[in-house]
Amino acid sequence: MLDVDERVVVRTTPDGRPLGFEWRDRQYRSTETPLRFYTRRPWWAEQSRIQKGIGPQVLETETWRITASGRGRSAERVFELVRDDADWVLARILG
Repeated sequence: MLDVDERVVVRTTPDGRPLGFEWRDRQYRSTETPLRFYTRRPWWAEQSRIQKGIGPQVLETETWRITASGRGRSAERVFELVRDDADWVLARILG
């Protein structure tokens, strides 16, 4: 596993499912159906306190696990993309 934490440009379906992304001037396209799940945001590192009743989006981060390959003969790899409002971040490469 490799932690990356870099912004990427993601192409999505109209309902928000990632189809592919661009990272370091290279295009990757999804080769399988992406899996969406939610992870806990490390709010304690960002703020000393969270206002009561503010909502789950403060504590949870939308994460997508996507199997993708680059153009040409590159092997498939598993990536985790995190959606942060309108921005996307490549969080890690799993394999």
